[in-house]
Amino acid sequence: MFARHHRGFTLIELLITATVAILLLLLAMPGYTLWVADSQIRNAAESVASGLRYAQAAAISRNLNAQFVLNAGGWDVMMVDAPAVSIQTASFLEGSRDVTIVGVDATPAAATTVAFNALGQVIPNATNLVQVDVTMPPVATSRPLRVLVGNGRTGVKLCNPSAPAADPQGCPP
Repeated sequence: MFARHHRGFTLIELLITATVAILLLLLAMPGYTLWVADSQIRNAAESVASGLRYAQAAAISRNLNAQFVLNAGGWDVMMVDAPAVSIQTASFLEGSRDVTIVGVDATPAAATTVAFNALGQVIPNATNLVQVDVTMPPVATSRPLRVLVGNGRTGVKLCNPSAPAADPQGCPP
């Protein structure tokens, strides 16, 4: 008699493969969720930092005052000398739609603007934006980031508020 050659998989082999695949997926899902959250936080923080740097560079290159305005969906850079005109706009919907962005200052608590003079220095004002905190509340273990606005050598700095101040990634006190 001729031996029959069976092609394909048995039902037990398919069930074992599916079980292993599901287990691997369940183990990888929390890490993937955290990675996506951290990526969205980094995208938003880098967008804010690049907008601030752009406003500073625009003020220097055009020899005019420039203003960075943080709004709910993104940011705007505008020249504030007559006529006031927006020269750059960005939206957080591109890669970071789920993040929470909070501008922080001593007074007022909800500052959203910072202006740069023609030398690239922050124009002193009681309502200047000093720092921007970027978080993602639904993912508790995600790493928040902070964008600091300074003068002189410090300029615009992106830092991790949960890291120690002595760490290069940490925020200065």
